[in-house]
Amino acid sequence: MVDRPDEARVMYERLQTHPNALVSKKARQFIFGFQAMEMMKVTSQLPPKNTGYQNFFEAFIEDKADYSLKDNEVEVEVEVELGQALPYIIFLVSPIFIVLLIALQKGT
Repeated sequence: MVDRPDEARVMYERLQTHPNALVSKKARQFIFGFQAMEMMKVTSQLPPKNTGYQNFFEAFIEDKADYSLKDNEVEVEVEVELGQALPYIIFLVSPIFIVLLIALQKGT
């Protein structure tokens, strides 16, 4: 939605009345951001970033009832999440392996 600010603004204005309080709060925050950009006369924006939620936003704007991600998008998202989580898992588990290695060396 970065490359289409007018459409994004319309979507966030509609999301302000969403029944979920967290969604409506975030929408109000984004609208405030648009107002702040206008007040500060900001004309440039960041380059577009593919977050994987483009279809969700387009379905919402077009009033489609199905907002779910497609199966292949879910698979890609899971792969990305696993790829991002793996270094943290290794970092958290490595001290346990070090302690076990030291215990095994002292035991022999």
